[in-house]
Amino acid sequence: MKKICNCNIPPNLQKDMMAESIAAYVASLPKEDVVEDAEYERRLELCSKCPDLVGGLTCSHCGCFVLARARKRRMDCPMPGGSVWGNDI
Repeated sequence: MKKICNCNIPPNLQKDMMAESIAAYVASLPKEDVVEDAEYERRLELCSKCPDLVGGLTCSHCGCFVLARARKRRMDCPMPGGSVWGNDI
């Protein structure tokens, strides 16, 4: 069974439209629910190096769009065996 992100973005959009939709979703998140920009960039950098990142957008472990998951304060990296984010926020 293919996992998909639960942020209500259709998984069949063209890649450029997908990035725009994810950006709009992330911008709509309440300020208290998101990490600071530096932490967001750090998380994205770690995700970009992950061999389990699919198409540069989706985590194969949870099905989330990494641009959305990495922005959320209460989320962590779903890597089996432990987070690579080292989340201590």
